[in-house]
Amino acid sequence: MVMSLENNHEKIPIYIVQKDNRYSVKCQINRVADCLEIGEFCDSQEEALEWVEEECWIFSGEGWICYACVEGIWKKVVNKRQEKEDDRWKG
Repeated sequence: MVMSLENNHEKIPIYIVQKDNRYSVKCQINRVADCLEIGEFCDSQEEALEWVEEECWIFSGEGWICYACVEGIWKKVVNKRQEKEDDRWKG
């Protein structure tokens, strides 16, 4: 897990945003126009992580990807697959 030192010498994962003693998770890739960028602010890091899990964000191993960006990635995958199928039929 990627960690960074922020504020009061507490180890906070790099994907956690801390503001006014509240915590949120930021989207790792921010690739689509409707990316949430950061999730809802919660009273603890644990609550912020629960929130992103409930909202179907995906953990990449290094950070979290919001649902909108995940959906955008899958649309690109489907489009690429369709292009390959079209090319295969054209011969």
